[in-house]
Amino acid sequence: MIIINEILTLFRKELPEMLMSDETIITILSDKKNHFICRRQNDNLIGISVINENTIYLLLVDKLRQGCGVGTSLLEESEEYVKTKGFSKIVLGAGNDYIMPGVPMNRGAHKFFVKHGYSHSWGDEGCFDLSMSLCDFNYTEHRLGDTIDGSLYRFAVLSDIQGIAACCEEDASDFIVHYMNEELYKPDSTDPVIVAEKNGEILSALMIGIESGDNNIGYAGCIITKPRHRNKGIAANILNIGTRHMKDMGLEQVWLSYTYSAIVNTYSKLGYKVCMEYFMGEKEF
Repeated sequence: MIIINEILTLFRKELPEMLMSDETIITILSDKKNHFICRRQNDNLIGISVINENTIYLLLVDKLRQGCGVGTSLLEESEEYVKTKGFSKIVLGAGNDYIMPGVPMNRGAHKFFVKHGYSHSWGDEGCFDLSMSLCDFNYTEHRLGDTIDGSLYRFAVLSDIQGIAACCEEDASDFIVHYMNEELYKPDSTDPVIVAEKNGEILSALMIGIESGDNNIGYAGCIITKPRHRNKGIAANILNIGTRHMKDMGLEQVWLSYTYSAIVNTYSKLGYKVCMEYFMGEKEF
């Protein structure tokens, strides 16, 4: 636990604007598949790379040590490690899980990776986090359990998991691994899934929850909608209903992670604002 707590301290120091809770970060860092590459000075952690399979979950250098080659040496060693595992590509940010979907662009950190041969894997699409103060959210038209245009908006149960997987396959296959966690579908789950279901078909899904250890902040994420059911207001409905549920729980703020350019305007109309853009970097060997 010592190294994990040190990483968390460095993360909060260098990226104080990130909203993910300490508990969630600790859980991700505690994955036994993680490989840690450390740089120390006088026994203090000044740089870290956290690798899971072919994904760098986190590469951080203390700002007082930046520009001295620490980051470059961490990245080069990380690439060599991934190569030894038989991978032909290395990814930044999101893999089996993620602390951040990619590299935050607000301070220009992505330029470091571009310099070292990484490219934005999403082409013309951008990746964003959005947030909203719930005191500004006034949607009262619908709530969980309501039917809108024939679609029922409700909490998902375990028997929905295959229908949600099918929805992921059509919209965002990378999200399947997150939706396959059976803990999400228990009646007492603190991280439930909301679905829009019509005639037995899952049209859309959304994960919501309370950030662990922080009773004031909620999150929404991994929203999916089958392509043939887009532009019908379903994504907006499911997000409005999920956000209203979190406000009814007494939360003060909610953030929405891992969204993309095509839907940012939709969420902006609901009151969400972009708080971070990510460089979805990858490099082939």
